Amino acid sequence: MAQTINGKIVDENNSPLYGVSVYFDGTTIGTTTDNDGLFELKLQSVPNATLVISYIGYESIYLNTVQSPIEIKLKPSSIVLKEVILEPIPFSRKEMLAVFREQFLGRTKGGKNCVILNEDAIQFSYESKNFKLAAFSDEKITIRNNYLGYIIEVDLVDFYVLYDKRTLSNDYLRGSYFAVTSFFREIEEIDKSYDKNRISSYLGSFKHFFKNLIEKKWGKKEFILFDGSFATDANLHFEISDVNNMKLIKVKPKAITTNIQTTSKFFRSFNVLYKNKEQSKIIFKTSEFYVDAFGNHTHIDQIDFSGEISEKRFGDMLPLDFEPK
Repeated sequence: MAQTINGKIVDENNSPLYGVSVYFDGTTIGTTTDNDGLFELKLQSVPNATLVISYIGYESIYLNTVQSPIEIKLKPSSIVLKEVILEPIPFSRKEMLAVFREQFLGRTKGGKNCVILNEDAIQFSYESKNFKLAAFSDEKITIRNNYLGYIIEVDLVDFYVLYDKRTLSNDYLRGSYFAVTSFFREIEEIDKSYDKNRISSYLGSFKHFFKNLIEKKWGKKEFILFDGSFATDANLHFEISDVNNMKLIKVKPKAITTNIQTTSKFFRSFNVLYKNKEQSKIIFKTSEFYVDAFGNHTHIDQIDFSGEISEKRFGDMLPLDFEPK
């Protein structure tokens, strides 16, 4: 249902703040405050996303529950100096930037066609004990995605890459992780390829998978679910119900015929085949989660992917409010 979210943002002296960014994390839905500190967002539907209120020099506010009107008093951000480890980094900045681009943006067409406009803002640290390369930035980094047609403001909350030895070679890559908040804006130049590329990035993605899951769309031209090596009926493994304009997904435990008692946490895995060629694996470490109308899922830290789906990085990421036409 369409609705309007509005509010006022002031500083510690109750003076209105102009130009404060107000946006739903990971979407194209956002605005800025006017001279009176006022803002208004008109929405057709609210995505499963956090409302971010951000302003240079002030602490950001994150709202998971939004009740309009919103009245927020921002506090000046305290300057916290990062711990300096007097340890020489055995790699050049050029080498570390190459790793960051590959592990954050990706090696796909989307990733390779991204440009970080303020790359100098990215800083690096390295822990020899853990073979851990980390990246951080004191300001938002701006990415121009020339493949999907977006300018993206990114707050790099966390990023690191782990290796099995002191190297940046993918042969010894143990894993990578990143966490961000982001706001998407359309590139103003008109390019007919953007719509085609967006659909290409969407098809076969985790967003597409969960959208099909809640709509119960399966088949050779879509996704096929496998329990081990055998194709299976998804209705045997998932229960889907409506809860507060979202879908509650309950993952059924696997039947085990054994007398052995276990205290292990919930764990359920499936193999997935998209269009009979793209193979992936999905691991559920939670027995239930939610999916919104756009195909975005909760409990992202408890649902893991490997295979084709996991190859996509931020360079292939579409806004949470993206809907294929």
